[in-house]
Amino acid sequence: MKLMKLSFRRLTLCLTPRLLHRLKGRMRWVRAAGCVVSDPEGNLLLIRRNGRWDLPKGKVEAGETLCQAALRETLEETGIPVQLAGPRPSPLKTYHIYNLYGGWHLKQTSWFAARCAGVKPLGLAQQEEGITGVVWVSPDEWRRRLRRSYGTMRILSRSRLVAGA
Repeated sequence: MKLMKLSFRRLTLCLTPRLLHRLKGRMRWVRAAGCVVSDPEGNLLLIRRNGRWDLPKGKVEAGETLCQAALRETLEETGIPVQLAGPRPSPLKTYHIYNLYGGWHLKQTSWFAARCAGVKPLGLAQQEEGITGVVWVSPDEWRRRLRRSYGTMRILSRSRLVAGA
């Protein structure tokens, strides 16, 4: 049986496909995509959003693939152009539930390993999205900071994407 992880505040649940299907029928479904980005020296990218460490991600626009959305959101939020790592990207999916404007949403985020192209640029934060910083840190520091962030970030801090980034 395939299980998926769902983060709800500080609680992480495992979902069966059947339970996921039932939740999708009761909540607004949101698709998003983002990147776990490495530089040529093996450092990893983090952003500071609304006072917490996070990764670049955002909603998938109409007519856009998950890969296109992940690359676009990373560029928009950080100012750093990236490429997907490997010829056949396989995303890691995380789920979380939130209440916004009086309605519950189930958000699926597809995460891709990516590399910054060429020279490591200095990122520019997209302040209108609540982003106040863009930093490169060692993999150990990256994991340490994400463990104190959102539940989905804790899941990613232990994921296979870090090795693939």
